Amino acid sequence: MSRTTSIYEPDSDDAYVDDADLDEYGDGDLHDGDPDERERRPRPRRGRRPVRGARKLLGTIAAIVLVIAAGVVAYTTPLMSVRSISVSGESAVDPASIVAASRIALGTPLLQVDTRPAAQRIAAIPRIKSVRVTRSYPSGIDIDVVERVAVAFVIRDGASHLLDVGGVDFASQKQLPPVPRMTIADPSSSDRATLAALKVVSELPDVLRRQVIEIGASSPADVRMTLRDRRTVVWGDADRTADKARTLMYLLPRDGTQFNVSSPEYPTFR
Repeated sequence: MSRTTSIYEPDSDDAYVDDADLDEYGDGDLHDGDPDERERRPRPRRGRRPVRGARKLLGTIAAIVLVIAAGVVAYTTPLMSVRSISVSGESAVDPASIVAASRIALGTPLLQVDTRPAAQRIAAIPRIKSVRVTRSYPSGIDIDVVERVAVAFVIRDGASHLLDVGGVDFASQKQLPPVPRMTIADPSSSDRATLAALKVVSELPDVLRRQVIEIGASSPADVRMTLRDRRTVVWGDADRTADKARTLMYLLPRDGTQFNVSSPEYPTFR
């Protein structure tokens, strides 16, 4: 037969009483009877004071104190300070300039490094598209960047300004870059025609993109491009680039100075 233990807490004292004790005294009922019989009955044994709960409480407090102490030590100790900063994903941007922009100093306790502001400072570098800054325990910082890629350029103030697929002007140089020139007069990241043209050129297969020297659009639905041999292409909107590219590659060997692949199923040329 299974047994259950009960805890009895009288006002004057604390004691543990279990059913083994009840068995010893009988069925637990009180009866009036012979006084001598009552005197011969053994008196209930006093149990030990309940110290188990107090011990658990003390153990919990000790564990909390240890955790807090470990956190304080980890937050301040030089044993877990920044000893190295690694940069990955960069090609055009100098890694030293990325580390300088982060403003993370060697010797700083690792837990005191606020990675979010550091990432925001690095992202302010024009060529950086995105960045991730993470702690590498016990003593390192990892910086992973994604740089912007030029898909076209525009001439401004006598210099070639590089545009990424989002229309961001992120760098300038004197020499002409190996990407198509944007013919839109004032391209910007908020102009839908600009974004349509940049999307098309970014999605072209390499063999075709290398032949494009100019790209522009009068509207998002009227993207046009000029090839190296000065032939022109009416592309239409920025949808179905793969189908249009495949159709154009099929037409290029034919005679013609203008190709229209805005409807790839029904292309025309003249």
